[in-house]
Amino acid sequence: MTKKILLTGGTGMIGSEIMRKLLLQGHKVRNLSTKKSSDSNTFFWSPKKNEIDLDALEGIDTIIHLAGASISKRWTKSYKKEILFSRIQSTKTLFSAISSLPMDLRPKSLICASAVGLYPNDKDKIYDENDSGGDDFLATVVNKWEKEIFKSESLGLRVCCLRIGIVLGKNGGILGTLLPFFKLGLGSPLGDGKQWMPWIHISDLAFQFLFLVDNAKHKGIFLGVGVKSVTNMEFSQTLASKINSPYFLPSIPAFLLYSVLGSMAELALMSTRCSSLFWENVDFKYKYEDLSSALDDILKS
Repeated sequence: MTKKILLTGGTGMIGSEIMRKLLLQGHKVRNLSTKKSSDSNTFFWSPKKNEIDLDALEGIDTIIHLAGASISKRWTKSYKKEILFSRIQSTKTLFSAISSLPMDLRPKSLICASAVGLYPNDKDKIYDENDSGGDDFLATVVNKWEKEIFKSESLGLRVCCLRIGIVLGKNGGILGTLLPFFKLGLGSPLGDGKQWMPWIHISDLAFQFLFLVDNAKHKGIFLGVGVKSVTNMEFSQTLASKINSPYFLPSIPAFLLYSVLGSMAELALMSTRCSSLFWENVDFKYKYEDLSSALDDILKS
């Protein structure tokens, strides 16, 4: 069944893949952008000013909300504020716009990105949707963000929140950061290499969003992760072997990562092994169940 879907963050790596798949399935997709455009399917909004073109919401069934400042830039004090503000304010702007509509003209569903960065580091535990979060910077951001997201239930919307893991794609993400170093033979484990990485191929993640678009009986928290998390050591070894790169350097110690990256080193050292049991129970079909096949697909071009 064709639906009208409004996307925020549609130009990013994840948003672009979701949009591509939605269009291939015959859905009608609109995009909210902070830049004005002559494209009839692109509508202007300015979350910083709480402004949005309400025409974007006309006839919309589902909103997929991905917008937020990248967490892959150095975490200065001011940029930490931007990471949080961008997520909270964009969600508040959507809430305000939806609440201004009559009940019968409001979207039925709001499907939002979140992050497994909510969970505390733990090398033994396998996290699921019911586990509570920690209290570090990322956890604080996610907690406040999700609290804002679920306020839309009071407007009569079905709300889904997909806590996304480490996304493997061709146009950015972790591979965009690591590949230049690995191609130079400079790849190595980070920290002790034993931390868990809850990876997922970008195509499988996009299909998880589409699953939630199509299956209105599901709501609440979901984990946007693959079948099986791997350790940083395993990930690094597999990546090096796929590009036939030397892999002999010692692990980069945590103190060195913090000296170079500052508090952003938390991203490299976080250990959040995550469960995919929900997706198995609903017979979701992963195309890339193992890291080797996922990297083969991404690196082939």
